[in-house]
Amino acid sequence: MERIMIVMGTRPEAIKLCPLVLELKRRKKQEILVCSTGQHRSMLDGVLRAFGVKPDFDLDVMRTGQTLSSVTARILKGLDEILAAERPDLVIVQGDTTTAFAGALAAFQRRIPIAHVEAGLRTYHIDSPYPEEFHRQVIGLIAKWHFAPTEMAKENLLREGKKKKSVFVTGNTVVDALRFTLGNDFHRPSWNIPTDYRLVLFTAHRRESMGEQMKGMFSALSRLVNEFPDVIAVCPLHHNPGVRAAAEVIRGQERIRVIEPPDILSFHQLLARTYLVMTDSGGIQEEAVALGIPTIVTRHSTERSEGIKAGVLRLAGCSEEGIFNLGKELLKPHSKEYKKMKTPASVYGSGDASVRIADILERVM
Repeated sequence: MERIMIVMGTRPEAIKLCPLVLELKRRKKQEILVCSTGQHRSMLDGVLRAFGVKPDFDLDVMRTGQTLSSVTARILKGLDEILAAERPDLVIVQGDTTTAFAGALAAFQRRIPIAHVEAGLRTYHIDSPYPEEFHRQVIGLIAKWHFAPTEMAKENLLREGKKKKSVFVTGNTVVDALRFTLGNDFHRPSWNIPTDYRLVLFTAHRRESMGEQMKGMFSALSRLVNEFPDVIAVCPLHHNPGVRAAAEVIRGQERIRVIEPPDILSFHQLLARTYLVMTDSGGIQEEAVALGIPTIVTRHSTERSEGIKAGVLRLAGCSEEGIFNLGKELLKPHSKEYKKMKTPASVYGSGDASVRIADILERVM
């Protein structure tokens, strides 16, 4: 029986890979090993529990104040030892994190084939997002199989010279995850948010936005809440100290609620009742598009351009004024722009990406 090792370490990776783990294990056609790097220790474990996935290996690399180089080195060293002992026939990584990059590199150096879930996303700006654009381009160079979420991602890969027979359009497994979390009878948290308020969900975490630029993002949110008395904002605050320092500008705001990052079940319940999303997160962009929630992307560029074309996402840039002005346009009463954006789109698939990937693996391995 062939052995597949699935490597994950961050909350977004777990959200998108756990549905695939469950589908592959259900079929019992291959032996499935799960390796957690623990890159996002506290935020990762809750997702694993929600999906009922228990890692076979845990590198536990998280350290206070770690740098990109140090976490990459620890993942490479720890994973190399596991790969040498277990010798899987395939390593699966997802997306563009440090875990995905180091996981793919460790497999490549052991000459183990790599499958890349969510392959082909590109901005072609090496610093935006940083370091994710570099990571996914490098993984694309060494992966044997590319599971592209959309036709646009597939075309990116083919233009780069990937062999057509190695690229498959599968949809995005994030939609599979949404079907799991919103379609089951889990506890629905009330969040104690009055129903007569419009809810804005705000998240920020990008490295390239740290410092004064991120403070400006939070200031834009503060100004919007002050501008519209019927708006209340919820900010799940990333654990990065730089994010927490920037968020000081909203401390004490009566209608801005700063919370710890909720578990994935609770977060998806919160997202589903949101009026407007403001985020620099790639995964949340995809989730919002699937649910038809108008979203302001607080970045200069996005690799999720399908959501832009579908009309659900709008790029605001990173400046305080740009974010505030777009937010004001969408929050004003009877906004025509808002109404045009509020349409669910199936550009990231219909929730069967894990099934498609599992089918492909059965054929090609």
